[in-house]
Order: sequence, then C-alpha cells, then structure tokens
Amino acid sequence: MNSTPLITLSDGLYIDAFVVDDHDEVIFLSLWGRDGDMQHFFAALTLPITQGGFREKAVTLPNGTTQLLSFNRIKDLKKLTTRLPKYTQVGEWVQTWLTLPALMKTQYGSQDAWLLSQQPLHWDDLWPVVKHLCHLPLLDTWKSPLAFMLGKAPFITSLNAWGIHAYRLSYEPEDIESLISDAVKHHTLSLSDLL
Repeated sequence: MNSTPLITLSDGLYIDAFVVDDHDEVIFLSLWGRDGDMQHFFAALTLPITQGGFREKAVTLPNGTTQLLSFNRIKDLKKLTTRLPKYTQVGEWVQTWLTLPALMKTQYGSQDAWLLSQQPLHWDDLWPVVKHLCHLPLLDTWKSPLAFMLGKAPFITSLNAWGIHAYRLSYEPEDIESLISDAVKHHTLSLSDLL
C-alpha cells in the first residue's frame, strides 16, 4: 500500500487499508499480523458469538474517529495471504487481503463496477469505465457534459475507506437511456460527430 498509519484491529493485528459498503460491511481489508494472531482472528469469525466469536469490530482511525467494520459477508470475500521473510525484527508476519471478487474483475454485462486506487480518481480516470459499463455507445465528445450528469450519486459513489480510495459505478439501463435521450433532445449532447 502506502505510508498510511496502521490501525489496530485487535492485539497483534493491524489494518493498513479497508473499504466498507453503505452498511459498514467489509468488502476489502488489508491486514497485518503474526500468523497465530491471524489464524485466531479468522477462527473467531466462524465461531458462534456465544463461544467467543464476533461479527463486527469498532476501530479507531488515526484522526480519532471510530469506524465499525462488519464481517457478515466474510463468506463472500476471497482471501489472499503472503508471508514476510521469516527472520525479521518483528518475527514472522503475514499480510492478508480480504476482497470482494467484484472488486477484482467486473462481470461482463454488469451495470456495476468497483474501483480501488491509491490516488483519488477524477472523471477523466472514470470515463473509460463508464463507457465500458454503459450499454449505449457514448461519444468521447460527450465526456465533459456527461461529467455533471453521471459523475454524481447514484451513478458514482465514493465508498467509505481508509488507506485507499474506492468507488462504485452503478447504472440502470432505463435511467441511462432516459438521461441520454433527454440530453440529445435538448442539445446538451450533440450527434454532429455521427453525421
């Protein structure tokens, strides 16, 4: 990742990035810790709460605010783990990423895309994804006028994240068709390049 301060998740476990959806459900998590602590964490996620398991954790961010991390979708997340060299100053550490598969690859024909970036993304960065998602052909000359119409919620949403920037692009075909049709009729979008 980058030089973002680590967040303490629990004794021996630290987060350097996370993304949650609008229900505070974790959809991406980058976690560091010793192997034993990591195994204990994942075991606790599978145990009933009455036996010491848990489904959510509140973490304190470096700016002092508290963020709830819910793990109810843990079965939906893909787990990837890598180990640091065995003999380091902190002993044997592992890094684990939990990732919603949709964050890794957009399904063909989907009207949803999820984007992660270490830098904030602007409309020029999002435009190729918007064109890919839309079932209508979008002209490049429409990029600027569509920035206002499509570059805001509910079409594009910045997700609650730490240590990384995350966005969700979601387009209902009926909404896009109506919006594009009205914009062409009112000459907000020009068809002159097609003539």
